[in-house]
Amino acid sequence: MEGIEYMNDDPGMVDVLYAKVHMKDGSNRLQELVDRVLERFQASGLIVKEWNSVKLHATVMNTLFRKDPNAEGRYNLYTADGKYIFKERESFDGRNILKRFTVDSFGNYASCGQIDFS
Repeated sequence: MEGIEYMNDDPGMVDVLYAKVHMKDGSNRLQELVDRVLERFQASGLIVKEWNSVKLHATVMNTLFRKDPNAEGRYNLYTADGKYIFKERESFDGRNILKRFTVDSFGNYASCGQIDFS
């Protein structure tokens, strides 16, 4: 894992914050492998084609799983026909999180730890 990113266009309205997968050798081998698996699953009918590529990542924060029903920004709504709607997500401002990092001499995020999966 190397660096963090978010899954939308506005760092002030983040729903998912994740760590990026990075191969030590800088290759794209793992991405190519999982994309080929995705293609096989699609071709065999195991899954419906929604994307052309898999986003390799490790989720750090996901607002869908926030459990505080009284959190600021959550509210209850009713439709015109009286059906109850609960706003599931509360985006957060991720700009401060994204600013708080250190970089190495190449401008990459500096590592604070490492797990070797080999």
